[in-house]
Amino acid sequence: MILFVTFSILIFLFITGWIVANKIKNASIVDAMWALSLSIPVLIYITFHNSTHTRKIILLTMALLWSLRLGIHLVKRIHIKHPSEDKRYAALRQKWGTHANRNFLIIFLINATLVFLLSLPFYFSSQFTAPLQSLEWIGITIFITGVIGEAIADHQLNTFKAKPNDEKICTIGLWNYSRHPNYFFEALIWFGIYIFCATSPSGIYTIHAPILITFLLLKVTGIPTLEHHLLKSRGLAYKHYQQTTNAFIPWFKKKTL
Repeated sequence: MILFVTFSILIFLFITGWIVANKIKNASIVDAMWALSLSIPVLIYITFHNSTHTRKIILLTMALLWSLRLGIHLVKRIHIKHPSEDKRYAALRQKWGTHANRNFLIIFLINATLVFLLSLPFYFSSQFTAPLQSLEWIGITIFITGVIGEAIADHQLNTFKAKPNDEKICTIGLWNYSRHPNYFFEALIWFGIYIFCATSPSGIYTIHAPILITFLLLKVTGIPTLEHHLLKSRGLAYKHYQQTTNAFIPWFKKKTL
């Protein structure tokens, strides 16, 4: 029953977001909604389930840390660009023509479903009444490592962008070992969440959550889209960066002929 109510609330919120997007002619807001809405189902789960107080606090903290960091970043980006629409959605709007608003509704509903699927590890963990287990502490450690690593990667990239220089590619710090260290640590965050929640009964079956995030980063909205743009804007410099630096997992430089 809780899952049905939660999914219904998410559907209602995203339909409302779609209506707003139609009025302002900017479907980009779905990205911010996707990030910010995770804490809603988690709050519902910990409110109506009888897990330990400590576990509830940890679950909500993990959801809020992930949700607010990414959500606030996206809200700022959308606000700066508005009324211009993100290039991805602008291209779709042009491609779909008169069917754009109808098709964007599908995108909003898909995002509502994704949030629901990502919330399922929290659902099972919120029902676990035993004291914190050793595996949960491992999950917390991996989660914190991911949060810190992503924060460092973002800081290094922002520092690079803020300083006027002739370099086209950021290769400082973590960016010397991965072309997308922020994405790597984003995936690590979700594997940490999964490991924490896998201790609970049936929690182990929610492996779809970190796999889904990793798939999106590697194959859909993450690396493919960004690298296509960077190759066009950075040219040979980025091509060389691709040849010498891992795309995802930080590792030592490759040698080129």
